[in-house]
Amino acid sequence: MQKLHDKTDINAKKHLTASTFIDYRTQPRAYKKYPHFFLSFNIEDYKELGFLSNIGKITDTKTYGKESIHLRANPSAGGLYPNEVYIQLRSVKGLVSGIYHYMPLENKITLIHELSNDGLEYYFKEKNQKKFIFLLSNAYFRSSWKYEKRAIRYLLLDTGHLLGSIFAALKLDNIPFNIDFNFDKESLNSDFSFDNFESFYVAVSCEEYKSIEVKKLRTPIVNVCACDYQVKDEFIEEFYKNSLKDDFSIISNINLLNDLEKNTLQEAINKRRSIRAFKNEAINKEDFLFITKDIFEFASKYDLEIYFINNNINNMKKGLYKNVMLQKEGDFKDTATKLALNQKLAGQSAFTLFFTASKSKNYFYLYILSGFISQILYLRTSTLNLTASGIGAYFDDSCKDFFETSNNIFYLFAIGK
Repeated sequence: MQKLHDKTDINAKKHLTASTFIDYRTQPRAYKKYPHFFLSFNIEDYKELGFLSNIGKITDTKTYGKESIHLRANPSAGGLYPNEVYIQLRSVKGLVSGIYHYMPLENKITLIHELSNDGLEYYFKEKNQKKFIFLLSNAYFRSSWKYEKRAIRYLLLDTGHLLGSIFAALKLDNIPFNIDFNFDKESLNSDFSFDNFESFYVAVSCEEYKSIEVKKLRTPIVNVCACDYQVKDEFIEEFYKNSLKDDFSIISNINLLNDLEKNTLQEAINKRRSIRAFKNEAINKEDFLFITKDIFEFASKYDLEIYFINNNINNMKKGLYKNVMLQKEGDFKDTATKLALNQKLAGQSAFTLFFTASKSKNYFYLYILSGFISQILYLRTSTLNLTASGIGAYFDDSCKDFFETSNNIFYLFAIGK
């Protein structure tokens, strides 16, 4: 995985010589839709499924000339939204037990497979029936069309942000769940007829329904193209294939939003935004501690190391921190800007976080967790009427040199006013 990661680094030479022209007329479609003869259902008609509306729903629409841009509850690099969500439902009043495809633009679900004695549980280590199972996939061409090889990073981060949205939606309804990376992805990809254009990355399972072991899907799922046109990318497919060698523990009992009231969390989901500029104003140390509550501990539990540059937090020494320990004291606003590919966001923020991890196993999953934690930061920040933005482009080697680390740099996340 490390060799593939290194091929996506950005350094000064690459940055100065890279082609910047993108023909947006060729952008592939950023959503998947099954033909009209598949049955679709409005989520809002089923009280038990109300939480689904908070996963990736449209929270605002902006119009530029004749073009309308739909803003979702979860962000995506370049607004390309490579993720798709499939949900297996059992025993929901008024709905057939089956596998459904989630359509965020319409706030609907489409039945794509009716269950009998089969089900998604067959592909997991624990095969007893579950009430809900979410499967998150990526249609990689939506991102590689623009970002080429570096798309592998954005695919993982986008998956993490969407995973964070699902976590928040389930938290609103106090639905217990597990995050599982260790299911049989290869077999499921085959049985969903993805043909490598789309692949599963992570699953979320909720509530054991019955102690009945299920069988393999009795028929393959009908293949529907995730884009209006697609181009194979051997580099990304090799990267995904290598990721299947990793193993990662099931994650449960996450407490990162427990202190937020239901109304507060719902409001944060509705108004979360990625911003393009900060006012360059200070925030209080209390706000910093609230936003990052339990974040550093959670990250370190899974071998993620978070550095941050304090640009403008009152009552804290300015400088570079590793987790919560000051490493270098000083005003590093200009440094933060340069590290972030000269993007002013990183230096104008109150603080900018840098997610990193050692060059060891579990690269695939730790990258996803970086996006997951960042989605939590988005929500906590929104409750304080502060703003934030993820930054996926940066000078890899310059970050390592400044931090004095050999860690891979995964993601930058800027927070401020």
